[in-house]
Amino acid sequence: MSSLRSAYTLVELLVAMAIFGMVSVGLFAFASTSLRMVGRNLATNHTHEVMRISDQELLYNLHASASAFQLITFDGTNYTDISPSVTTDEDPFTQQYLSTRANGVRFRLQADGPYKITSATDDPKNQTTTLTLDLSVNHTGRFTPAIEIGDKLVIPVISHEYDITAVSIKGSTATITTALLGFTLQPTGSNNFLTGYIYREVAYTVYNNQLRYHANFTSTSRSSYVLVRDKITSPKPFSVLFATATSPSSTGLNLRISLEFYDTNYSSKKYTSGTATLQAIIPPRVQPTDVSSTNSS
Repeated sequence: MSSLRSAYTLVELLVAMAIFGMVSVGLFAFASTSLRMVGRNLATNHTHEVMRISDQELLYNLHASASAFQLITFDGTNYTDISPSVTTDEDPFTQQYLSTRANGVRFRLQADGPYKITSATDDPKNQTTTLTLDLSVNHTGRFTPAIEIGDKLVIPVISHEYDITAVSIKGSTATITTALLGFTLQPTGSNNFLTGYIYREVAYTVYNNQLRYHANFTSTSRSSYVLVRDKITSPKPFSVLFATATSPSSTGLNLRISLEFYDTNYSSKKYTSGTATLQAIIPPRVQPTDVSSTNSS
């Protein structure tokens, strides 16, 4: 008596192969999509981190501004101030109105100090005063040299500022020339001295898809810059805000930044490069005393 052995029929084999094929395709599609999402997420996180690191100094300097923000334009050769006028564009965060946009902004930062003013000699004929400053203390080394022509001397005790028109530094002593002080400096002593802060004009500009920092924005050094971030896609990221659409230009104090850049160094051919946008509203601050003008010599 022979025994019968059961076997899969052709139909059953075809059905099993079809099911296995569909499950395999589903698993492959899921794995491929997951890998693409992971890759996109890594690229986006990397892009945001790159922008965060490179723009920390930008935001720090803008928040530390000791003067009103002045919008400027740069055409590749010339830097020109802009008198901002209000537009109908509304900022979605503050519901205020944007001014005309610019590719640069300049302002003043505290460069050094306080320094002890050890002597002052008036020259009534030329309406100038020559002062001697002791640089042996409070030199942060943030700017080199510590004092330059075009900087401002701010004396907090009288809440006044003076343009520096000449400077000579020898060792830890600086001799500077300013406009006539209008007061007499008393002989120095252990409990009798004045101090002064030095403020320098700096700027940020966007040109050729680059965000640039000008650490000494004077008439002779303004073209020197440090590259902060490349691949910038916002040609004019700077503007100021107005309360209403009919506000006069003099009320524009808060600086608005809308800065976007793209990152192609951390992407593959399977997905597009990451982009990031920095949007911020920066009010001018007083550190430690206000500088009323940002005009350069």
